Amino acid sequence: MLDNIKYLMSLKTVDKNILDGNFELALEKLNFLIREEFKPSTTYLKRGKLCKKLLMYDDAYSDFTYIIGHCAQKKEAFFERLLLNYEIANYYEAITDANIVLSWDEENSEAKRIKFLSLVFSGQVDIAKDFILNLFEHHKYKTLQFLFKEVAIVLAKDEFSKGLKLLELIDIIDKDNPIKLLKEANIFGLAGDKEKEAEMLKRLNSIFPKYFVSHFRFSDMYQDKDLLEISFLLELEIFDKQGLFLYPFRVLEGYKNHLEGHIIDAKESFEKAIRINPTKPEGYVLLAQTLQLMSGYDNPEYKTEAEENYKKAMEIFQNENLLDKVEDMKRQIKHLNSNLSFK
Repeated sequence: MLDNIKYLMSLKTVDKNILDGNFELALEKLNFLIREEFKPSTTYLKRGKLCKKLLMYDDAYSDFTYIIGHCAQKKEAFFERLLLNYEIANYYEAITDANIVLSWDEENSEAKRIKFLSLVFSGQVDIAKDFILNLFEHHKYKTLQFLFKEVAIVLAKDEFSKGLKLLELIDIIDKDNPIKLLKEANIFGLAGDKEKEAEMLKRLNSIFPKYFVSHFRFSDMYQDKDLLEISFLLELEIFDKQGLFLYPFRVLEGYKNHLEGHIIDAKESFEKAIRINPTKPEGYVLLAQTLQLMSGYDNPEYKTEAEENYKKAMEIFQNENLLDKVEDMKRQIKHLNSNLSFK
């Protein structure tokens, strides 16, 4: 007859057998404990996990399902069956189990992840799109960051068809995304379809300039910026093989440095942008605003340099007959000289 002490000692023996790789002995001990009908939920759960580890999927499924149908403490069994269903591509059952897990644990990130991936891989793309966008509160770049991470995971396992399904969803969320196109080309290359790979790379080269122009925008240092968006756009520099966008990429670099608190690096980035194209006003404005910020850190000498850059920008705006911008530069100079912080 088992008691708590004997049962716990038996479980320790099972754990040691598993640790030592003696899986048959571990299974024998677990089978014995199950026949004793002592704490069945704990024993079935441990045996189910071991069966899953040994790729005995039917046995693992049976053990988890037994707990769900016969035991009071079934939450962990539901979660383990969710993981198992996803692993063996029972996507519809995985979605059902995920919904049950999320009904009592709304913040379970792994259940949300598996539900989403199961929706994608079972062909329910529209539902998957709505689910993932809602999950990230319609923040496009958080969503893309998550999706590209999942693409990397499946490609590391050579699961090319899954990668293509995820990339299809990325294209719905962000049409003609260059990184998506590159990964798609890589998949075809790895699969041996060199003709399709070349076709995708050719398309990428023609699409990139249009994509970048439609997504990049200048803004001054005081406007809200999304670090994820800026970081993503900076990643696109690898596609600028003709050097068409050297100037905006240095501006983006400056934005990123500023948002990350690297003010001196931001200053250097905007100086590089000016050297690349001294006829553009934005670099002068951004450099002036950065110098203005630096002048507040016991560096009053930067104030004069900031004013000089505002004036250079103002001159360019004047030549382009952008009178509203000219007035804006005058206001910024006034704020600078009156020691008011620009809001």
